[in-house]
Amino acid sequence: MELLFPLLLVFLVGMMFLSIRRQKKASAEAKTMQESLQVGVRVQTTSGVYGTVTGLAEGTVDIEIADGFVSRWNRLAIREVVHSEDLADSYPGVGLIGDDVEIEYNGIHDDDDDLGGSSDGDDTSISLEKPHEDQDKA
Repeated sequence: MELLFPLLLVFLVGMMFLSIRRQKKASAEAKTMQESLQVGVRVQTTSGVYGTVTGLAEGTVDIEIADGFVSRWNRLAIREVVHSEDLADSYPGVGLIGDDVEIEYNGIHDDDDDLGGSSDGDDTSISLEKPHEDQDKA
C-alpha cells in the first residue's frame, strides 16, 4: 500500500510532462505555419472565416474574404492553411445547387434560366421556406 502513492504520483507527473510537451509542439507548428504564410495561400482563421492571403505585414495578414472585400487579421488568428484538395470544404454549399435544381423561396419558384433554375418538372427541388411558428409563444 505504501508503494501505491509514489507510483501514482510518478504516473501523474509523467502524464503532465507528456501533455505539456504535446502542447509546446503544436504551438511551435502553428507559429512556423503563421510565419511562413505567402500571398495567394487559402487560409482559415480561428473564428472559422476562409479567405485568401492578399498581403503580409509584420504582425498582420490581409485576407480577401469575398471578391473585393479584404480585411486585416492578426497573424495569430490564422488557424490553418487550406490545401487545394480541401478547397471544396471551405465553400459551404458548393455543388448543392446545380443546373437541374428548382429553387423555391416562400412559394416563389425560380423559373429564370440565368439563376440556374429549371421548370421542366423534375423531382429535384430545394425549399427555402421558413417554418411558421406562433408569435404568442414566449
